[in-house]
Amino acid sequence: MEQAEKKMSPRQLFLFIVQAQIGVGVLSIPFDLSKTAKSGAGISVLIAGVITQIIILMMWALLRRFPGMNLFQICLRLAGPMMGRFLIACYVGYFSLLGSNVLLNAYMVLQRWILQSTPKWVVLILFCIMTYYLAKEKLTVLARFYSLSSMLFIPLIIFVSYGLSQAKIEYMLPLAEAGLLNILKGTKDTTISMYGFEMILIIFPFIDASDSKKLKMISLSNLFVTLFYAFVVCTCLMVFNQTQLAMIPEPVIYLVKSLNFYIIDRADILFLSIWSITLVCSIASYSFAAADGLAILLNKKNHHIFAPWINVAFFLIALLPTTPMAIDRINKVSEFAAYVFIAAIPFLLMLFTLFVKKKAGEAA
Repeated sequence: MEQAEKKMSPRQLFLFIVQAQIGVGVLSIPFDLSKTAKSGAGISVLIAGVITQIIILMMWALLRRFPGMNLFQICLRLAGPMMGRFLIACYVGYFSLLGSNVLLNAYMVLQRWILQSTPKWVVLILFCIMTYYLAKEKLTVLARFYSLSSMLFIPLIIFVSYGLSQAKIEYMLPLAEAGLLNILKGTKDTTISMYGFEMILIIFPFIDASDSKKLKMISLSNLFVTLFYAFVVCTCLMVFNQTQLAMIPEPVIYLVKSLNFYIIDRADILFLSIWSITLVCSIASYSFAAADGLAILLNKKNHHIFAPWINVAFFLIALLPTTPMAIDRINKVSEFAAYVFIAAIPFLLMLFTLFVKKKAGEAA
């Protein structure tokens, strides 16, 4: 990535992280949490938001010790040329896996609800084409597009809010029905759905703000996503009882489909069309990060030459799983990889900096 390119504004940072975080998980999270946390699902979401904020603070503490550097450059400085390049290659693989997983799950949702007869490869390639045109651009171009597309959150929130007309608050009571342990277990499913905040590891040096301002905006984006997820979960809990939730994999879409907007016959089709743009932003973020990692790994000045190859990899990885067992396997691998690359490795790098006390600009 070019160090001299124009930087993002704090407002663009806020919207960038929001777009990266909100993806496929928002549609199914009430279903996932109903199996463990039950009526305490909203509490699980809030706890997951706190855990995410702790990880963000740890990432921020690492990044601020190396001004002007992102994760890839920090890996090279701390781990040396050989081990650093190995870590970068692993992160490129991680971002490719996560992007492919989002792409695959997006296809699965669209295939269930509106594109039953459309071949899988057609849907995947259309997403990859849209993602490529974003990922090959500079970071500021992505930020401007994300800012523009963020206006589409307004109709999404309106759609979900309209479901409150059918709400029965007694469905949420008692809040601790599943017990504290199951509520805590539910945070795992929520945390998985909130991936995307790790993009700060890549874009942190290219934000036109002080370190404290960056932390403030990233924290606000996490707060917004946490409250948005909690709102979606609580709305579904008040519209559907536990028996109904256990039978509906994407209760948010079912909720929107059941609503009567008078002039709109199939509100779920409009909802999914808007939601698909948010998904393109999420996939493009992973594509950009992987392409930027390859550029640093291979000592290239621009990342755009790698964007088409990354999207080809996304397409092939998402195309391979064809059975429910294979799809579940790639979901579990992605979940495990996220624990390693979002929490474990940045934490170890942070510990390493505390011992060696090596900052950017000092001799390696």
